Amino acid sequence: MRGHGRVVCALLTTLACAPGERTSRGDAAVSADVVRNRLAAYAAAAAAVDPNSARFFAPNGTLFEPGISPITTPDSIRAFIASFPGVVVDSAMLRADTVEVFGRTAIVWGTYFERLRFPGQPASAQHGRFVMEWRNGDDGEWYITRYYRIPLPAGWRDGS
Repeated sequence: MRGHGRVVCALLTTLACAPGERTSRGDAAVSADVVRNRLAAYAAAAAAVDPNSARFFAPNGTLFEPGISPITTPDSIRAFIASFPGVVVDSAMLRADTVEVFGRTAIVWGTYFERLRFPGQPASAQHGRFVMEWRNGDDGEWYITRYYRIPLPAGWRDGS
């Protein structure tokens, strides 16, 4: 777990330095709801293994998947998703536990779970935590600028 601790520490330091002004409480609540809705739309597209789910990423958006180099830009993310032909998602869930809004930046902390089957392989289940940084674009839409997935070992449970 020491490696995970270093990753989380670096992540917290990076996100703490994200630019953005503090949003008023009322505006933040509305924005948090909008970000949660946007996350739900992304989760549905991702669960369908839809390469066009890359549209939820900002032009400089980066996906950080464990064990591989960061994937930057929607086109690269689209190609990565398309590289899994025939995968079947039996179940998938992205749950936002906390949404913090700072002006045009939102940080989402949450939990993920997925059960999938690749052709010719037994089903696999993965779960863990995630952190997403969202940015409100010039068009008023929220886009993922950084998405970190932090897998947890089998049998690990939150709070137990």
